[in-house]
This record gives sequence, C-alpha cells and structure tokens, in this order.
Amino acid sequence: MEKILLNIIYYIFYLLFPAIFIIASRLYIKKSKGEPIVELVVLLIICLILVWVRFIEPNLIKTRYYNVQKNNSEKQIRLAVFSDVHIGVYSSEKMLERIAKKVSELNVDIVVMPGDFVYYANKDKMKNYFSSLRSMEKIKVAVLGNHDYDREGYVKANEISSALRSEGVIMIDNEKKIIEIGNKKIEFIGIEDLWTGNPDYSILEKKDSDTEVDLRFLVTHNPDTIYELNKEVSNIKEIDLMLAGHTHAGQLRIPYIYKYVIPSNHEFDKGFYNINNIDIFVTSGIGNVVLPMRLFNRPEISIIDVSF
Repeated sequence: MEKILLNIIYYIFYLLFPAIFIIASRLYIKKSKGEPIVELVVLLIICLILVWVRFIEPNLIKTRYYNVQKNNSEKQIRLAVFSDVHIGVYSSEKMLERIAKKVSELNVDIVVMPGDFVYYANKDKMKNYFSSLRSMEKIKVAVLGNHDYDREGYVKANEISSALRSEGVIMIDNEKKIIEIGNKKIEFIGIEDLWTGNPDYSILEKKDSDTEVDLRFLVTHNPDTIYELNKEVSNIKEIDLMLAGHTHAGQLRIPYIYKYVIPSNHEFDKGFYNINNIDIFVTSGIGNVVLPMRLFNRPEISIIDVSF
C-alpha cells in the first residue's frame, strides 16, 4: 500500500506540465484583454518551482571537495564518498550509472558508500541495479543503511550485500578490512545500521593484537551511532575519521524548517563534526525518500583528501 502511495506521489507531478501550459495560455489571454493577472503569475511561479524541485535539482549531481589534515605529513589519500542512492520507487539504476561515470573520471583511491542503496526496490531487478559499479575501477567499500534491511515483499539485506559483492564492493557491516595502497595500510571498520541493523560495537575495542595501520576509518550509515560508542565500548580504537550519510541534509532545505525533518536525534546535518574527539563527516546523499524532491540541496559526491 505504501509503495502504491509513493508511486502516486511520483507520477502526479507530471500533471505540472499540462497545468503550466493551461496557466500560461490563460495568462496570455488575460494580459491581451488587460485583465488582472497577478493570481495566475503567482500560480505559474509555484508550478515552475515545483518543476525545479521535482525534476531538475534532484538530477544535478555535484562534486564537492574537502580537506582533512591529520598531521603535517605529505602522505595523502583521496576518498570519494556518496550515500543514499535509494534505487527503487523514485530512482532507477541510471542515477548510479551517472555517479559511477563521474567517479571513474576522478583521481580517487577508495570509494566509500555509507548505505541506503534502495528504497522499495524490486527484487526481480537486483542483478541490474548495481552493475554500473563494476565499471568504477576503484577500491569500493560499503555498509548497508536502514532502508536496505528487510521489508516484507521487497529485496532483502543479504540479497543487496550479495549483489554489491558481485560487483566488486567490499561489504564491511560489523567487519573490518585493511587495505594496502602503496606502502600505506588503511583500516576500514564498518558498523551495521543503528535503526534496523544489529550493530556490533565490540570490533571497535582496542586490543594489543591490533595491527599497526596508517589510517583508520569508521563507516556507518547513521551518524547518531557515534553516541553509542562510549556506552558500548570501554577502550575505543583511535578513529581518524568517521563517515556517514542518512540525513539527506534535510532534502528540502527550507530555511528554519528543514532541520526539524532530519532523521537525527543529535542535530546532525551535513559536513564535519567532532564528537568525543572523533572527527565525523556526514555526506548529504544522492537520492530521496517520502517526496521525490530536493531544494537548495543538490545530490553530492563528496571528495575528501585526507593528509596524514
């Protein structure tokens, strides 16, 4: 039932185009007769704004660059981070194809995807959803997001993980992986989603047997996870940067209003934070949920240069 409603929301916006034609026609007639046109002008502007937030801005993918300086060393690693693609009821695999093409053209070392790959996705199309990731010939690591976990009648979390692995993605939900780039050892630790997964914080426990690494990244979907770490782990490993998504940066960034709809209990939005001496980066995401719209908030591929 919910998917039916979302489909109605998705397609009803196409009525904007005949509406604009009708309004423009009436506007022309009234203007030629010298009749008042203020109401029609306002209505036309509203329709054009809706066309922008529904059909244009959600497809204007931008690439934004960030820098993180851990120390004065000349060593550097470049990450491409994007999340919340939400293939399914509002978005097709073509969006992921565009992202993969953009990232393939960039000089990055590792691609990090902090979850929410689907949104009411059709399990019969799973084999096609992520095929473009294989063309992105980079090291790719990912965790699942809250929308990737099991919903009755839709694709299941293990099927999503399996499909991603088949396209060369290293899945690190409640797992850790050391990746060697040149003479640098980079450790990625993944935590399952805070809302719908089963987070295992014990893998963040510092142990004497830990392998020495040059950098350590924590990857999880929901940035609120940071507030659970100290509750669950007494001696946390040193984390150089935590990477998350989930917030969509409010999706519709209407001033003074958007923050009230962000799904965070700790006022996360987008960009950098430092909580409990851990640096955090929250990317604003690619896709949409509830409404197929974005305003003042273009889909973003975040490129992060980490010097260490």
